[in-house]
Amino acid sequence: MGAQKDDPAFPARARGEIITILATTLGGALEWYDLLLYGLFSVTFSRLFFSAGQTGGPLALALSLGSFGVAFIARPVGAAWLGSWADRHGRRSGLIVSSVLMTIGTGAVALIPDSRIIGPVAPILLVASRLVQGFAAGGEFGSASAMLAERDPARRGFYSSLQWSAAGFSVTLAGSLAWCTHQIFTDAQIDAGAWRLPFLLGLLMGPFATWLRLRGEESRDFVRQDNHLPLREIFDKDGKRILLGIGVIGLGAAGSALNIYMPTYARTFLHLSETGSLAGTIVSGIVSIILPPLFATIGDKSDRRKMMIVAAGIAGVCTWPLFEWLALTPSTIRLMAVQSTLTVLIYGAYFSSVPALLADIFPPRNRASSTALAYAASQLLFGGFTPAFISMLTHSSGLLTMPALYLLVIAIISVTSLYLVAPLICPTFRKGVS
Repeated sequence: MGAQKDDPAFPARARGEIITILATTLGGALEWYDLLLYGLFSVTFSRLFFSAGQTGGPLALALSLGSFGVAFIARPVGAAWLGSWADRHGRRSGLIVSSVLMTIGTGAVALIPDSRIIGPVAPILLVASRLVQGFAAGGEFGSASAMLAERDPARRGFYSSLQWSAAGFSVTLAGSLAWCTHQIFTDAQIDAGAWRLPFLLGLLMGPFATWLRLRGEESRDFVRQDNHLPLREIFDKDGKRILLGIGVIGLGAAGSALNIYMPTYARTFLHLSETGSLAGTIVSGIVSIILPPLFATIGDKSDRRKMMIVAAGIAGVCTWPLFEWLALTPSTIRLMAVQSTLTVLIYGAYFSSVPALLADIFPPRNRASSTALAYAASQLLFGGFTPAFISMLTHSSGLLTMPALYLLVIAIISVTSLYLVAPLICPTFRKGVS
């Protein structure tokens, strides 16, 4: 290390490394920022875009939550196209394209007039903008994960977990801004347009992320090859890896979507205040900034797969009593405790090592495409429609612990996938060898 620091070129390389990492993580941060904001304002969207009147209702809320999930339908398509692009043209190039598309989608959400102005065209445009965001997000994770995991194979977990810390910052920022919006403005002012302010901030983040990515460096593991057809190779050789990757990601996808849904759950079923229901999200966001690199570093130094199995098992067992306790006497303090506990177990101990484990499974040649496809498919199956699904089941059953039952089922799927994936982990991939 001392010899490296004495090298005259070392400061420039270090600066390039920092810019590359920042540029890579910022795009993911923008994705999670907008994703969470949409979930936090789902009740507002139900009134303004999906209700003929001004009061909304269960159907309008279901449509609003459904439009949250529709973006996940576009993710596999974006994963296939943008992931393939990144494996053929470079991780950096794929990240630039996804950043531009994400900015367009985010800007559209912020600027679309509501149904009071343009009638039924409003929800159509909103869903279209969500599809653009979903397409961009589909390729974002694969390119970003490959770029970060390939910085240093010995610290693969640490580097790839930085995107989760960035997402945690986004959760904290989005939750805080939503809380401030409800504190400063009345419901009438929010419906009149104040809800757009946090989304406009997200619109400003997009061009900055794109500018940074234009200045970033390419991954060391990427090698441009002629006649390279990533998707054909993946479906011919890596189908089992993709299916197990989908299962491994499942618990993290479901847990993240549930965290986004919790403020709506707290307002709708626990009857907490607007600001009180956001407190748990803000606290869980702070926790998720700090914990992913710590747990991922433990995974680098030990066996990340076994650590994930333990975390998923504990989460599956603890979730039911946590929601029973919350539903028994709903309060802001209990909501914060439940969300923080689930964040530690699912987002910290479990999800933080998922990108590194996927990099251990998929070879560098098609790593961006494979990771993107597995992530997008898992988010579609276990993440995107989780809020709408849980809301519908809770309404129909009256069971306030329904979110816990849902997470328990997904935890079983993920633990099973982790057991089955063990023979597919290749030591040479850890060393960055294709």
